[in-house]
Amino acid sequence: MTWPRLATISLLCLALIVGCAPAASQPDPSSATRRPVAAVAASTAAVPTPAPVFASGTTVAGVTVAGLTFAQAEQRLRAALTAPEDIELRVGSIRQALSAERIGLTVPVDRLLARAAPALAASTPVTVSVAFDYDQAALRREVATLAAAVAVPPAIQVITATDTLSRSFAFTPGRILDVDAAAARIGKGLASGDVGPFTLTLREETTPPRVPLARLREEVEAMAAEWPGVIGFQVIDLETGASAGFHEHTVFAGASTIKTAIMLNAYVNLDTFDERQQDLLERMIGESDNLAANDLLAAAAGGQGTEYAFAGADAMSAMLQEELGLEHTYLYIPFEATDYIRLYKPKFRCGPQGPVGAQPYTEHGNCLRAEPASMARLYQLIDQCAAHKGLLLERFERLTPARCQEMLDYLAANDDRTRLVAGVPPGVRVEHKSGWIEDMQADAGIVRSPNGAYAIAIYVYRPLPAGRYFWPDELMAPVVAAFSRLAYTAYNPVRLEDPGT
Repeated sequence: MTWPRLATISLLCLALIVGCAPAASQPDPSSATRRPVAAVAASTAAVPTPAPVFASGTTVAGVTVAGLTFAQAEQRLRAALTAPEDIELRVGSIRQALSAERIGLTVPVDRLLARAAPALAASTPVTVSVAFDYDQAALRREVATLAAAVAVPPAIQVITATDTLSRSFAFTPGRILDVDAAAARIGKGLASGDVGPFTLTLREETTPPRVPLARLREEVEAMAAEWPGVIGFQVIDLETGASAGFHEHTVFAGASTIKTAIMLNAYVNLDTFDERQQDLLERMIGESDNLAANDLLAAAAGGQGTEYAFAGADAMSAMLQEELGLEHTYLYIPFEATDYIRLYKPKFRCGPQGPVGAQPYTEHGNCLRAEPASMARLYQLIDQCAAHKGLLLERFERLTPARCQEMLDYLAANDDRTRLVAGVPPGVRVEHKSGWIEDMQADAGIVRSPNGAYAIAIYVYRPLPAGRYFWPDELMAPVVAAFSRLAYTAYNPVRLEDPGT
């Protein structure tokens, strides 16, 4: 048999043998690509995924966390990092410890780790600087306490000129700690990990100080001691109601200062003013016209002429004393009514004869009087009325804030610039009415100063020697101005340069 034929027979026999094999012994065609489920699960559990760690060189708040997991790094940081107990603050030579506990100072480990998180399972390390959390409100309170302790108050002194009765308050500026700026600076440092010491500086206090009213009274008394007569003085702070006086209950001749009360009486009794009455108001206050004052007294009593002026004067005086409680302040007879009284002999009342009020006493009649305390109070009442409050609005239905403001505007137009106004700088609004007789000069009103408004009454009396009939304005008016200046500088002291700067 030839070789090719033999090879063919052999292949056919092999095919027959394979085809006759049992079915159970034949392999599953898919067995070559499929593994048992149990075998796959066992293989996966055997190879766990490792937790990510921080890259080599990574530090948080100066603590190395390289190669640590997040949990391991947190444990290390909480063990290693603590907030300081105290923080030193320096203000000049003063050293102050700021309690970390009182301001809630803590190390924010969670926030620091969050900033380091990019270094987990990364090849690039990061460096996270230390920082602190704190209670901002508590920090500001602590700084405010420090500010009160380190503040340098302004220095108040009195300066005098060579002229008689010339005194003014002056000051050297104080120095204070800017609480908001200091708290912000410390807070910024803490937030960036700085624990001090923090050096803080004081700044100049730009607001002029107010001289205490008790100190003002002392200087009024000292200056009054240089005057050969009697000084009556009263000041009322219109914001606080606090007051200071010297011989404020001494009774003086009222003179034309009473014309402010005449104006108030007209407003209390008249609904409106016609053109003539407006002119009377302007002349009475601006020019101190006596006849205009009489006509307004009469108009307030419902008529014209001297007889009605007497009635108006009596009613006004009753209002001042009974309705407003202003003692020893009244006008019972019209101005320049001597001839009328002698000719017609009208019936009228006056105050008690002889000295009244508190010592020292001055020479004055008993029909026209004024007390410094009462006159300053009168201006305070008008100011309160203009500000929608106070006794005048409660007692008198015709008064309104707008009408009280009208009165203040009339007073601000007063032409007298030689007494109260002469004691304040140009441009300061003064609502006032002055008055003068042979031996006494006065001015009372409201000064709207930059550093506070106040009502003030100044009365200056000097007895006349035998053979002298009056004191000239050149002598008396500057004395009123001097006390006005002293009061003004108590609210607005003159600045002196600090010799240490």
